[in-house]
Amino acid sequence: MKNAKKYLISLAAVLAVVAIIGLGALYRVDKWIQDWLYQQRGVTSSDIIIFGIDEDTLEALGPYYTWDRSIIASALEILASDPDNKPAVTAVDILYAGNTTPEADERLANAAKELGNVVTACIARFGSVITWENGRPISMNNSAVIGFEQPFDALKEVAVEGHINAMTDKDGVLRHAHLYVEPQEGRIYSMAHETARLYLEKQGKTIKEPPTSGSGAYYVTYTANPGGYYDGISLAMLLSGRIPSGYWANKIVLIGPYAPSLQDAYFTSINKGKQMYGIEYQANVIQNLLEGKYKTEAPDLPQLIALFVLCAAAMVLFLRLRTLWGGAVCVGLIGLSAGATFLFFRLGLITHPLWLPCAVPPLYIVSLVIHYAEVAKERQRLALEKERLGAELALATRIQANSLPKEFPPFPDRKEFDIYASMNPAKEVGGDLYDFFLIDDDHLALIIGDVSGKGVPAALFMMVAMSLIRNAAMNETSPAKVLTLVNRQICYRNPDEMFVTVWMGVLEISTGTLTASNAGHEYPAQKHADGSFELLKDKHSVAIGAMDGVRYREYSLQLEPGAKMFVYTDGVAEATDSNEQLFGTDRMIEALRKGENGTPEDVLKAVRADVDLFVGEAPQFDDLTMLCFQYNGSPTPEEAPETPETPVESA
Repeated sequence: MKNAKKYLISLAAVLAVVAIIGLGALYRVDKWIQDWLYQQRGVTSSDIIIFGIDEDTLEALGPYYTWDRSIIASALEILASDPDNKPAVTAVDILYAGNTTPEADERLANAAKELGNVVTACIARFGSVITWENGRPISMNNSAVIGFEQPFDALKEVAVEGHINAMTDKDGVLRHAHLYVEPQEGRIYSMAHETARLYLEKQGKTIKEPPTSGSGAYYVTYTANPGGYYDGISLAMLLSGRIPSGYWANKIVLIGPYAPSLQDAYFTSINKGKQMYGIEYQANVIQNLLEGKYKTEAPDLPQLIALFVLCAAAMVLFLRLRTLWGGAVCVGLIGLSAGATFLFFRLGLITHPLWLPCAVPPLYIVSLVIHYAEVAKERQRLALEKERLGAELALATRIQANSLPKEFPPFPDRKEFDIYASMNPAKEVGGDLYDFFLIDDDHLALIIGDVSGKGVPAALFMMVAMSLIRNAAMNETSPAKVLTLVNRQICYRNPDEMFVTVWMGVLEISTGTLTASNAGHEYPAQKHADGSFELLKDKHSVAIGAMDGVRYREYSLQLEPGAKMFVYTDGVAEATDSNEQLFGTDRMIEALRKGENGTPEDVLKAVRADVDLFVGEAPQFDDLTMLCFQYNGSPTPEEAPETPETPVESA
């Protein structure tokens, strides 16, 4: 039953992650990573040239809206002027719908006929169309052609139509081309397709059509960045007669807007920092069609199914393996995903590069939470079993007493330091804690804490907190990281919203460097080797259990031989006399100075004596816990203890 619940939670997590990804949470960043991986500049074809209607052309010929059709007719006439050097195909990326002046229309049509192999533009307008049956809607087509503009009749009879529709993705980036549109007039292929088809047919070849979606769209593999196809040869230069016919002989000639004022530019997948003019987009698509090296976007549904299977398998491994091995599986799956992405691309398949790398880490975190929940639940079960062995209060008192180090000196063979600590609960069992233990032969952990609340609940919470801190510290010498981990564990299951303030220090015995972190605890007092005790107002963070997601900070002190550290709970400073006056930190510092030249035990006795004298017979409602540590310095080689066989020693 327990395992069934665990796996049901895991299944729910897998389904949630897959659903979030499937609904498009990663759409924009995933597409941009696709662009970065899959779109690389290549060598542009020398058989594709552009005569751009650029700013110089507009300046020479006037604003575009003032042009009549004789200007483009003149350009086509020049291209046809040398019969031996005609272009293979000429594509005009301008829509000439409707009739204007008879002379200009006739001239343009005659010029196109004389030149031959001219592709002219048409454009479709898309919208939503509802299909009705028996007065009821049965389907809706959101990409139906609801309007279609074609060249005027005389031009349409002598030229080849090619649509110039360009549709960006949801993020405004142009990644695809539409091979065809299907108005009522029938299927109309794109200008790029018709240009490439005519060019290949003239060479005796057949165009290889790309694989398309149901709407006729296909993925474009770009060759050049904006400006990559344009040699700066403008339409004005062509009309001036300065360009020799050999420049365009047997090539694909593209004529179209190449000025910002004409508003025919797009952000593309090869360069999202600079817009590409529509005529350059046509050049990229034409080269893609000429080369026939197409990439196909894998459908989302099979990728989602594969993602679910891999995530489910990963989750099973995370739950069954140790945490470290589970992390290795997580990293391995991310690496496998990267390798598979490149392999599929080499095989012509475009996949989602971020789906698996972004799905696996959250599931690994969920597995960690489940592991920690199981550990916490097991500890709680053991605590309850122990509690049933005897009277609740007496047992809790014994557990608490046995959990705290009480043999002094705790490490008689270690002359580099001396420690003394004491705890006097205000009730029969309290919520204060202290601990110290060797993490390894050169690192000593010092801990003091104060749990919110009193009595048995506080004592049990203290035991849990101390156990978690000790367990975490045995694998980590950074107090801040230890407290961060313990806070995460406690916040995960803390229905009573209890918390504990903690001061934790880790001493590097060989150097005297003390690294400490303060989770909402009282300021420690420090005595330098050549001075008196002073309050050390260190950096505070919130108490453990008060807020999830806290990242604790730490600081370092350099202790000289003879230096002392005194840490305590608020029961010292908040000890109250019969007049409800507090003992306070000033009196505490004075008491410390009375015993500052003695051993840590002398220091604690001096403070306790002053507190007892101050409070008299007044009842106390807070535990009184103190710990004093003295650093004696690194031992000489003759004094150094032999290396123990067991690498971890604890008090």
